[in-house]
Amino acid sequence: MFSCWLSRLCRGFSTPTGRITHLIRGSLSRTLVLGSQRRTPEFSSFVARTNTCGELRSSHLGQEVTLCGWIQYRRQNIFLVLRDFHGLVQVVIPQEESAASVKKILCEAPVESVVQVSGTVISRPPGQENPKMPTGEIEIKVKTAELLNSCKKLPFEIKDFVKKTEALRLQYRYLDLRSFQMQYNLRLRSQMVMKMREYLCNLHGFVDIETPTLFKRTPGGAKEFVIPSREPGKFYCLPQSPQQFKQLLMVGGVDRYFQVARCYRDEGSRPDRQPEFTQIDIEMSFVDQTGIRSLIEGLLQYSWPNDKDPLVVPFPSMTFVEALASYGTDKPDTRFGMKIVDISDMFRNTEVGFLQDALNKPQGAVKAICISEGAVSDSQFCFSRMYIWEVNMFSVQHWHI
Repeated sequence: MFSCWLSRLCRGFSTPTGRITHLIRGSLSRTLVLGSQRRTPEFSSFVARTNTCGELRSSHLGQEVTLCGWIQYRRQNIFLVLRDFHGLVQVVIPQEESAASVKKILCEAPVESVVQVSGTVISRPPGQENPKMPTGEIEIKVKTAELLNSCKKLPFEIKDFVKKTEALRLQYRYLDLRSFQMQYNLRLRSQMVMKMREYLCNLHGFVDIETPTLFKRTPGGAKEFVIPSREPGKFYCLPQSPQQFKQLLMVGGVDRYFQVARCYRDEGSRPDRQPEFTQIDIEMSFVDQTGIRSLIEGLLQYSWPNDKDPLVVPFPSMTFVEALASYGTDKPDTRFGMKIVDISDMFRNTEVGFLQDALNKPQGAVKAICISEGAVSDSQFCFSRMYIWEVNMFSVQHWHI
């Protein structure tokens, strides 16, 4: 009987694509979307703690809780502040003789040691509330404590206001990751990627497909990282992007593909490029430019963080010709304004030789950038004669004009 039931189940899974399968897929995607919107993350599931340090409020008064975190700082061996990724909470160190062992652990543990404490959530005494802390109305009266990991002397304090050099931060990256800003960056990226997956998979039927990392060399583009193989004289290459793979997927009938792809390019670092980076790689069949632009606008709007100003769609756009004419580049930073202005008509009758030579050429023009208040003597943009002379000399040396 079981084998008959199993065979019927397998035949049901292999039903050709049709209305029934479509309805099931649609209902499943709606369930996933609604479920992801309604569910609140369980930050303390499967672990020893009952709550995170930053979630306790006055509504938790009287509850017995267990917290795990790092010692942020300690005051007069009476209070300490415990920190985790969710926030800070004040812990009262017991002073009774019966709790001498607990006091010893919490008073002797170095700052940044990892401890686990259990106790009761109580109100802070009147006048001692801290409105700058989300948990500033309560504190934890500790009953038991355990030192999970003692901290040695650190090369820098784990506080956001303490200035560290970039080299020091990179050398001790595992310590730098504890800072609020780094924690925020990592978790924000995770949330945005998850929202992108929801938008593409659940709302628009894309398929998330992982493509190989080791591949053969492809001509053109940037230089590739070469990986030796076990066969002498043969090598793999790390892909610059999944270009060939996603084209094969389109040919194979997967008409909507995406991937959070890792890309590798063996070239010098630039402000907008580094040897290893991640991109949202998307490929579609049967689509035009308008469809792609609408997809990307919706993707970014859907995944945009709630604590940032909302994105307005459609995004402003300009043609390639307009970008070069107004900004001189195909990737302009439009925040600064200062467009290039054609002033050829002002110099049609000029006797300046190099200007006449430029205007007499086919499609020749004289263009300039207008700097507001650039000629005002007390303006921060005022260009002195010495500065203008230096610009002229620079132009002569580099462009021979």
